[in-house]
Amino acid sequence: MSVSAWLGAVRPRTLVASLLPVAVGTAYAWRQTHFISWEALAFCLGFACFMQIGANLANDYYDFRKGADTKDRKGPVRAVSSGAIKPETMKRGAWLVLALGFGLGLRLMVISQGGLPLLAVGVASVVCALLYTCGPWPLAYLGLGDLFVILFFGIIAVSVTHFVQLRIGMAEWKEVPWFPALGVGLVINNLLVVNNHRDAETDREAGKKTVVVRFGKGFGTLLYLSGVLVSMLALPCWRNELQGLLALLPVGLFFTHRLAKASNAESYRIVFAGTAALILLYGLAAVACLVWL
Repeated sequence: MSVSAWLGAVRPRTLVASLLPVAVGTAYAWRQTHFISWEALAFCLGFACFMQIGANLANDYYDFRKGADTKDRKGPVRAVSSGAIKPETMKRGAWLVLALGFGLGLRLMVISQGGLPLLAVGVASVVCALLYTCGPWPLAYLGLGDLFVILFFGIIAVSVTHFVQLRIGMAEWKEVPWFPALGVGLVINNLLVVNNHRDAETDREAGKKTVVVRFGKGFGTLLYLSGVLVSMLALPCWRNELQGLLALLPVGLFFTHRLAKASNAESYRIVFAGTAALILLYGLAAVACLVWL
Protein backbone atom coordinates (compact mmCIF):
# COMPACT_ATOMS: atom_id res chain seq x y z
CA MET A 1 0.00 0.00 0.00
CA SER A 2 1.69 3.22 -1.15
CA VAL A 3 1.24 6.88 -0.36
CA SER A 4 0.89 7.59 -4.07
CA ALA A 5 -2.07 5.20 -4.29
CA TRP A 6 -3.87 7.02 -1.47
CA LEU A 7 -3.08 10.39 -3.06
CA GLY A 8 -4.54 9.13 -6.31
CA ALA A 9 -7.69 7.97 -4.52
CA VAL A 10 -8.05 11.35 -2.81
CA ARG A 11 -7.97 13.01 -6.27
CA PRO A 12 -6.22 16.19 -5.06
CA ARG A 13 -6.77 18.08 -8.34
CA THR A 14 -10.51 18.02 -7.69
CA LEU A 15 -10.26 19.63 -4.25
CA VAL A 16 -10.64 23.06 -5.83
CA ALA A 17 -14.32 22.08 -5.75
CA SER A 18 -14.20 22.42 -1.95
CA LEU A 19 -12.22 25.65 -1.98
CA LEU A 20 -14.44 27.59 -4.40
CA PRO A 21 -17.81 27.57 -2.54
CA VAL A 22 -16.21 28.30 0.83
CA ALA A 23 -14.24 31.20 -0.64
CA VAL A 24 -17.28 32.69 -2.39
CA GLY A 25 -19.57 32.28 0.63
CA THR A 26 -16.98 33.93 2.88
CA ALA A 27 -16.40 36.76 0.40
CA TYR A 28 -20.12 37.52 0.24
CA ALA A 29 -20.30 37.62 4.04
CA TRP A 30 -17.30 39.96 4.18
CA ARG A 31 -18.94 42.21 1.59
CA GLN A 32 -21.96 42.58 3.89
CA THR A 33 -20.16 42.86 7.25
CA HIS A 34 -16.45 43.55 6.60
CA PHE A 35 -15.80 40.79 9.12
CA ILE A 36 -14.31 37.31 8.67
CA SER A 37 -13.99 34.58 11.29
CA TRP A 38 -10.80 32.84 10.23
CA GLU A 39 -11.57 29.95 12.57
CA ALA A 40 -14.94 29.40 10.89
CA LEU A 41 -13.30 29.71 7.47
CA ALA A 42 -10.81 26.98 8.39
CA PHE A 43 -13.50 24.66 9.73
CA CYS A 44 -15.77 25.25 6.71
CA LEU A 45 -12.90 24.47 4.37
CA GLY A 46 -11.87 21.43 6.41
CA PHE A 47 -15.42 20.09 6.50
CA ALA A 48 -15.86 20.56 2.75
CA CYS A 49 -12.53 18.90 1.94
CA PHE A 50 -13.12 15.92 4.24
CA MET A 51 -16.60 15.38 2.80
CA GLN A 52 -15.23 15.46 -0.73
CA ILE A 53 -12.28 13.20 0.04
CA GLY A 54 -14.56 10.76 1.87
CA ALA A 55 -16.90 10.70 -1.12
CA ASN A 56 -13.94 10.12 -3.47
CA LEU A 57 -12.70 7.17 -1.41
CA ALA A 58 -16.20 5.74 -1.18
CA ASN A 59 -16.59 6.11 -4.96
CA ASP A 60 -13.34 4.23 -5.51
CA TYR A 61 -14.61 1.35 -3.40
CA TYR A 62 -18.23 1.18 -4.56
CA ASP A 63 -17.49 1.73 -8.26
CA PHE A 64 -15.12 -1.23 -8.01
CA ARG A 65 -17.80 -3.35 -6.33
CA LYS A 66 -20.31 -2.43 -9.06
CA GLY A 67 -17.88 -3.09 -11.90
CA ALA A 68 -17.67 0.48 -13.18
CA ASP A 69 -13.87 0.70 -12.92
CA THR A 70 -12.38 -1.62 -15.53
CA LYS A 71 -9.16 -1.78 -17.53
CA ASP A 72 -11.02 -0.18 -20.44
CA ARG A 73 -11.52 3.14 -18.64
CA LYS A 74 -9.92 6.15 -20.33
CA GLY A 75 -9.49 7.88 -16.97
CA PRO A 76 -6.84 7.39 -14.28
CA VAL A 77 -6.51 3.90 -12.81
CA ARG A 78 -8.44 3.61 -9.54
CA ALA A 79 -6.69 2.39 -6.40
CA VAL A 80 -9.01 -0.51 -5.56
CA SER A 81 -9.54 -1.82 -9.10
CA SER A 82 -5.77 -1.78 -9.70
CA GLY A 83 -5.11 -3.72 -6.50
CA ALA A 84 -3.03 -0.93 -4.97
CA ILE A 85 -5.40 -0.68 -1.99
CA LYS A 86 -7.53 -3.51 -0.61
CA PRO A 87 -11.29 -2.94 -0.90
CA GLU A 88 -12.03 -3.17 2.83
CA THR A 89 -9.12 -0.86 3.62
CA MET A 90 -10.54 1.73 1.22
CA LYS A 91 -14.00 1.34 2.72
CA ARG A 92 -12.69 1.90 6.25
CA GLY A 93 -10.69 4.89 5.02
CA ALA A 94 -13.81 6.46 3.53
CA TRP A 95 -15.77 6.04 6.75
CA LEU A 96 -12.89 7.43 8.82
CA VAL A 97 -12.50 10.54 6.67
CA LEU A 98 -16.25 11.20 6.68
CA ALA A 99 -16.33 10.77 10.47
CA LEU A 100 -13.48 13.27 10.86
CA GLY A 101 -15.29 15.71 8.59
CA PHE A 102 -18.49 15.31 10.60
CA GLY A 103 -16.48 16.09 13.74
CA LEU A 104 -15.29 19.34 12.17
CA GLY A 105 -18.90 20.11 11.33
CA LEU A 106 -19.92 19.62 14.96
CA ARG A 107 -17.20 22.05 16.04
CA LEU A 108 -18.43 24.53 13.44
CA MET A 109 -21.96 24.16 14.79
CA VAL A 110 -20.69 25.03 18.29
CA ILE A 111 -18.63 28.10 17.40
CA SER A 112 -21.36 29.52 15.17
CA GLN A 113 -24.27 28.39 17.35
CA GLY A 114 -25.90 27.27 14.11
CA GLY A 115 -28.02 24.65 15.86
CA LEU A 116 -30.11 22.02 14.13
CA PRO A 117 -29.84 23.47 10.59
CA LEU A 118 -26.08 22.91 10.56
CA LEU A 119 -26.48 19.45 12.11
CA ALA A 120 -28.94 18.56 9.35
CA VAL A 121 -26.48 19.73 6.70
CA GLY A 122 -23.71 17.64 8.28
CA VAL A 123 -25.81 14.49 8.42
CA ALA A 124 -27.11 15.00 4.87
CA SER A 125 -23.56 15.55 3.59
CA VAL A 126 -22.31 12.27 5.06
CA VAL A 127 -25.34 10.30 3.91
CA CYS A 128 -25.26 11.67 0.36
CA ALA A 129 -21.48 11.23 0.09
CA LEU A 130 -22.11 7.51 0.63
CA LEU A 131 -25.33 7.27 -1.36
CA TYR A 132 -23.59 8.81 -4.35
CA THR A 133 -22.31 5.37 -5.36
CA CYS A 134 -23.55 2.89 -2.71
CA GLY A 135 -26.90 1.46 -1.70
CA PRO A 136 -29.70 0.04 -3.86
CA TRP A 137 -30.31 3.41 -5.57
CA PRO A 138 -26.92 5.16 -5.87
CA LEU A 139 -27.32 8.73 -7.11
CA ALA A 140 -24.56 8.53 -9.69
CA TYR A 141 -26.04 5.38 -11.22
CA LEU A 142 -29.48 6.97 -11.54
CA GLY A 143 -28.26 10.06 -13.35
CA LEU A 144 -28.60 12.28 -10.27
CA GLY A 145 -24.90 12.94 -9.77
CA ASP A 146 -25.04 16.36 -11.43
CA LEU A 147 -27.92 17.45 -9.20
CA PHE A 148 -25.97 16.27 -6.14
CA VAL A 149 -22.88 18.28 -7.11
CA ILE A 150 -24.79 21.47 -7.96
CA LEU A 151 -26.78 21.24 -4.72
CA PHE A 152 -24.03 20.33 -2.25
CA PHE A 153 -20.97 21.98 -3.82
CA GLY A 154 -22.88 25.05 -4.96
CA ILE A 155 -26.10 26.09 -3.29
CA ILE A 156 -25.60 24.44 0.11
CA ALA A 157 -21.84 25.00 0.49
CA VAL A 158 -21.96 28.70 -0.46
CA SER A 159 -25.09 29.52 1.56
CA VAL A 160 -23.98 27.60 4.68
CA THR A 161 -20.55 29.26 4.66
CA HIS A 162 -22.26 32.62 4.23
CA PHE A 163 -24.68 31.77 7.08
CA VAL A 164 -21.91 30.71 9.48
CA GLN A 165 -19.86 33.85 8.89
CA LEU A 166 -22.88 36.09 9.44
CA ARG A 167 -23.86 34.19 12.60
CA ILE A 168 -20.41 34.69 14.11
CA GLY A 169 -20.35 38.29 12.96
CA MET A 170 -23.78 38.74 14.59
CA ALA A 171 -25.26 40.04 11.35
CA GLU A 172 -28.69 39.32 9.94
CA TRP A 173 -28.80 36.51 7.36
CA LYS A 174 -30.16 38.36 4.34
CA GLU A 175 -29.41 38.77 0.67
CA VAL A 176 -28.47 35.12 0.38
CA PRO A 177 -26.44 34.71 -2.85
CA TRP A 178 -28.58 31.94 -4.34
CA PHE A 179 -27.83 32.68 -7.99
CA PRO A 180 -24.06 33.06 -7.47
CA ALA A 181 -24.19 29.80 -5.48
CA LEU A 182 -25.87 28.14 -8.46
CA GLY A 183 -23.12 29.49 -10.70
CA VAL A 184 -20.50 27.99 -8.40
CA GLY A 185 -22.29 24.63 -8.48
CA LEU A 186 -22.45 24.63 -12.28
CA VAL A 187 -18.75 25.47 -12.65
CA ILE A 188 -17.80 22.66 -10.27
CA ASN A 189 -20.20 20.22 -11.91
CA ASN A 190 -18.29 20.59 -15.16
CA LEU A 191 -15.59 18.39 -13.61
CA LEU A 192 -18.18 15.65 -13.27
CA VAL A 193 -19.42 16.28 -16.81
CA VAL A 194 -15.89 15.72 -18.15
CA ASN A 195 -15.57 12.49 -16.16
CA ASN A 196 -18.94 11.20 -17.33
CA HIS A 197 -18.20 12.22 -20.93
CA ARG A 198 -14.91 10.32 -20.81
CA ASP A 199 -16.33 7.21 -19.11
CA ALA A 200 -19.63 6.99 -21.03
CA GLU A 201 -18.87 3.63 -22.69
CA THR A 202 -17.66 1.82 -19.57
CA ASP A 203 -20.40 3.42 -17.45
CA ARG A 204 -23.02 2.13 -19.88
CA GLU A 205 -21.62 -1.40 -19.63
CA ALA A 206 -21.68 -1.22 -15.81
CA GLY A 207 -25.26 0.07 -15.72
CA LYS A 208 -24.17 3.49 -14.48
CA LYS A 209 -26.81 5.67 -16.13
CA THR A 210 -25.28 9.13 -15.92
CA VAL A 211 -26.96 11.90 -17.88
CA VAL A 212 -24.28 11.46 -20.55
CA VAL A 213 -25.10 7.75 -20.80
CA ARG A 214 -28.83 8.52 -20.88
CA PHE A 215 -28.76 11.35 -23.42
CA GLY A 216 -25.43 11.04 -25.21
CA LYS A 217 -22.11 12.83 -25.36
CA GLY A 218 -23.59 15.72 -27.33
CA PHE A 219 -25.90 16.41 -24.41
CA GLY A 220 -22.90 16.24 -22.07
CA THR A 221 -21.13 18.88 -24.10
CA LEU A 222 -24.25 21.08 -24.01
CA LEU A 223 -24.43 20.59 -20.23
CA TYR A 224 -20.81 21.74 -19.93
CA LEU A 225 -21.57 24.73 -22.16
CA SER A 226 -24.63 25.67 -20.10
CA GLY A 227 -22.50 25.69 -16.96
CA VAL A 228 -20.05 28.04 -18.67
CA LEU A 229 -22.73 30.37 -20.01
CA VAL A 230 -24.68 30.65 -16.75
CA SER A 231 -21.64 31.17 -14.52
CA MET A 232 -19.46 33.28 -16.81
CA LEU A 233 -22.02 35.19 -18.86
CA ALA A 234 -25.51 35.33 -17.32
CA LEU A 235 -24.33 35.67 -13.72
CA PRO A 236 -21.83 38.52 -14.25
CA CYS A 237 -24.32 40.33 -16.49
CA TRP A 238 -26.97 40.09 -13.76
CA ARG A 239 -24.75 40.81 -10.75
CA ASN A 240 -22.66 43.97 -11.17
CA GLU A 241 -20.23 42.94 -8.45
CA LEU A 242 -19.23 39.86 -10.50
CA GLN A 243 -18.71 41.50 -13.90
CA GLY A 244 -15.04 40.52 -13.84
CA LEU A 245 -16.06 36.89 -14.39
CA LEU A 246 -16.85 37.76 -18.01
CA ALA A 247 -13.11 37.62 -18.68
CA LEU A 248 -13.19 33.85 -18.12
CA LEU A 249 -15.88 33.20 -20.73
CA PRO A 250 -13.44 32.65 -23.65
CA VAL A 251 -11.55 30.10 -21.55
CA GLY A 252 -14.78 28.27 -20.74
CA LEU A 253 -15.77 28.22 -24.40
CA PHE A 254 -12.32 26.95 -25.36
CA PHE A 255 -12.60 23.94 -23.06
CA THR A 256 -16.16 23.32 -24.22
CA HIS A 257 -14.75 22.97 -27.73
CA ARG A 258 -11.95 20.70 -26.48
CA LEU A 259 -14.49 18.50 -24.69
CA ALA A 260 -16.59 18.15 -27.85
CA LYS A 261 -13.48 17.00 -29.75
CA ALA A 262 -12.01 14.77 -27.01
CA SER A 263 -11.64 11.12 -27.95
CA ASN A 264 -8.75 9.58 -26.03
CA ALA A 265 -7.33 9.54 -22.51
CA GLU A 266 -4.83 12.34 -23.15
CA SER A 267 -7.37 14.72 -24.65
CA TYR A 268 -9.72 14.14 -21.72
CA ARG A 269 -6.86 14.63 -19.28
CA ILE A 270 -6.20 18.07 -20.79
CA VAL A 271 -9.86 19.07 -20.58
CA PHE A 272 -10.13 17.83 -17.00
CA ALA A 273 -6.97 19.66 -15.89
CA GLY A 274 -8.11 22.79 -17.71
CA THR A 275 -11.53 22.64 -16.06
CA ALA A 276 -9.94 22.25 -12.61
CA ALA A 277 -7.71 25.26 -13.32
CA LEU A 278 -10.73 27.22 -14.53
CA ILE A 279 -12.52 26.50 -11.25
CA LEU A 280 -9.54 27.89 -9.35
CA LEU A 281 -9.43 30.99 -11.55
CA TYR A 282 -13.18 31.42 -11.13
CA GLY A 283 -12.79 31.40 -7.35
CA LEU A 284 -9.91 33.88 -7.39
CA ALA A 285 -11.76 36.19 -9.76
CA ALA A 286 -15.02 36.00 -7.80
CA VAL A 287 -13.31 36.79 -4.50
CA ALA A 288 -11.35 39.64 -6.07
CA CYS A 289 -14.56 41.11 -7.51
CA LEU A 290 -16.43 40.83 -4.21
CA VAL A 291 -13.61 42.38 -2.21
CA TRP A 292 -12.65 45.25 -4.52
CA LEU A 293 -15.66 46.10 -6.69
